[in-house]
Amino acid sequence: MRRSSSPESLHSIQAPQNDEQVRRSSDAPIPISERRRSSRHWGPRAANYANRFARRSTDARRQTSTSAASSSPGDAGKKKPAGLKDPLLVLRRSVFASWINVLLLLVPVGIASHPAHFPDVAVFIINFFAIVPLAKLLGYATEQLALHLGDAIGGLLNATFGNAVELLVGILALVKGEIEIVQTSLVGSILSNLLLVGGCCFFFGGIKNNEQIFNTHAAQSYGSLLAMAILATLLPAAYNSLNAKGSELKSGTLTMSHVTAIFLLVIYIAYLFFQLKTHANLFSAVPLEERREAARKPQENSDNTNEGGNAANVDGARAASNEESMTESPRDITIGATPAHSQTAATSTAELVRNNADIVEETKEPANAEATAIEAKSEEDGDEDEEEVELTVLAAIALLVIVTGLTGVCAEFLVDSIDGLTDKWNLSPSFVGMILLPIVGNAAEHVTAVTVAIRNKMDLALGVAVGSSIQIALFVLPLLCILGWIIDKPMTIYFSPFTTVVLFVTVLLVNYIIGDGRTNWLEGLVLIIAYVIVGVAYFLYPKDMDTSSSTLGSSG
Repeated sequence: MRRSSSPESLHSIQAPQNDEQVRRSSDAPIPISERRRSSRHWGPRAANYANRFARRSTDARRQTSTSAASSSPGDAGKKKPAGLKDPLLVLRRSVFASWINVLLLLVPVGIASHPAHFPDVAVFIINFFAIVPLAKLLGYATEQLALHLGDAIGGLLNATFGNAVELLVGILALVKGEIEIVQTSLVGSILSNLLLVGGCCFFFGGIKNNEQIFNTHAAQSYGSLLAMAILATLLPAAYNSLNAKGSELKSGTLTMSHVTAIFLLVIYIAYLFFQLKTHANLFSAVPLEERREAARKPQENSDNTNEGGNAANVDGARAASNEESMTESPRDITIGATPAHSQTAATSTAELVRNNADIVEETKEPANAEATAIEAKSEEDGDEDEEEVELTVLAAIALLVIVTGLTGVCAEFLVDSIDGLTDKWNLSPSFVGMILLPIVGNAAEHVTAVTVAIRNKMDLALGVAVGSSIQIALFVLPLLCILGWIIDKPMTIYFSPFTTVVLFVTVLLVNYIIGDGRTNWLEGLVLIIAYVIVGVAYFLYPKDMDTSSSTLGSSG
């Protein structure tokens, strides 16, 4: 039947009859049928206006729902980065970032201990523990910069400022002529990072996670650079074993050390360009799913397998019973069946339907529960892995400058008290430089690396521990060697045969462990015990024997 287009019908579309119809027409959306009917009456222009209005309403509703979904309660709880305009907030977040910062109370005491003429042992102990929280604050500030500038630049800053303590102690000791303290503290820092820090990362990370994996390409690059550093220390040691005049060996060792230091700095600059620019993809972290799969405990896998097997057995038994019911029911349903047989067949069919419904519901509930548990675990891991920005860039840089200055003052007083400490406690300078000073200098790397290793971020932990050792071997050591060349101090890359052998075996052991790209708690325990053995050896090292090249004369 054709619809009429009389003026009455047009008038009914144009104007509603009462206020109720006006309210309904303003609140309710325009149905599609009404829009089509109005388009036939009012033409293409009116239909275009109606469609445009409908699209705008739909977009507005979508935008409202999106903004409501984005404003979640978690976003409201995020902290706003503290800037220089609020120094008290910066101080509060920096001080309360770690429980180690309780030792910051010793910083003013350590600074005042030297002018107050405290005993050398007291000055050493106070400044020893005062540098630990300062090193942690250096690590905290560099981590905040890393969140702003990216992982690659942040990792470089973390390693650089993490080694600021070693660099300051080395410069101060070099100016004072303490060549043995400089060399042993640098070698001890390499050993501490590789054996103690790396071992604690592998051990504590392996206790929480079954097995941890990391990028093998990055590990192989680290191993080759460490091998190059060992080559640079082996050649001067081998050169000094030649049967030649003492004066020739001294001048030759100095010249070889200076040339080698220049080339080591070239290799380090090339390594930075390789890591940050040309082959940055080789140093990317292993995907999160692969790390979670490797970290899963064996008993968790067996439990999942048993649950799956039990579920499969239950499903098989129910399927068999359903099949039996399906095979038995046709015998009851026959053409000439009596009403009793028909009733029995109907009952069996209804029971079969109920059983299938129960199976579907019981299967759906565990699946939903398992999916909910997996989703909750993923959200928990994501929240744990997510790091929050607490400081602005300028606030982090200001914190770095202030903490570096305080560390330099405490380090100077620490170096001045070493002679009195060795005389009072009858310790060798080798033990102080090789064991005690590196523990202080590596406090920031130690805490940071172990924390991220427990969170199953082994790529970052390995970059902090091994990367810091590479920076000391290829940057700090040659830089101090060239600085000694400038100020006419006999600073070389020559070490005693005992120290050279310890360094060589350490690098060889670490390369064996990280070569396959997998670690566990046993390998970490091996590294920790190796460091304890090295510490005992240097504790028993004769005090009157020199482990460095401090007896070499000046090249001039």
